[in-house]
Amino acid sequence: MSIMTINTSGPICSVAILNKKNTIYYEENTSHNQHSESLFRIIHSLLEQSHQSYDTITNLAVVVGPGSFTGVRVGISAAQGIHLASKVTLHGISTLEIQAYLTLNSGKIKDKEILSVIEVSQKHIYSQKFNHKLVALTKIQIFDKNNYSTYLPNIIPITSDNLNAKTAALLYKYKLENNLPILNPTPIYFNTI
Repeated sequence: MSIMTINTSGPICSVAILNKKNTIYYEENTSHNQHSESLFRIIHSLLEQSHQSYDTITNLAVVVGPGSFTGVRVGISAAQGIHLASKVTLHGISTLEIQAYLTLNSGKIKDKEILSVIEVSQKHIYSQKFNHKLVALTKIQIFDKNNYSTYLPNIIPITSDNLNAKTAALLYKYKLENNLPILNPTPIYFNTI
């Protein structure tokens, strides 16, 4: 199994390839909002480094948000193009799932529920609850940032800074190995107007 993951949902554009030997090849562009200019350059660089081609990648996952409206679409469009050209299996991964996976692997949570919370605007946050095996217990919800403590009392925050394609690749592998539900590659966003 060779996995490629793409994350353009935030300010950083990142791509990872996880090969059959569990070696991870990872590259990112930290230039703010340069996703469309750098994404395929990064992909081609990683394919070369990992001695892979589009035809040898067996699974492709793209981060579908919540996140940057335009960034999410850049990643999904690129992933759909790769999928159509190479017939690779394509799935989606949410930033909330990545955050829950990082929390699970931090060792701070054992046999407890995980609540992922991501700020997406000055006024709103997205939230989703997972069990200790990363099965979603709730649908994705959106809350007013100023009143979320009313809806989500007694929360102990654990911050996650590695919401990138490398972590997405490890999460995707975990989900495949544990037969966990996998998302469609469609964007996650709510109209809050």
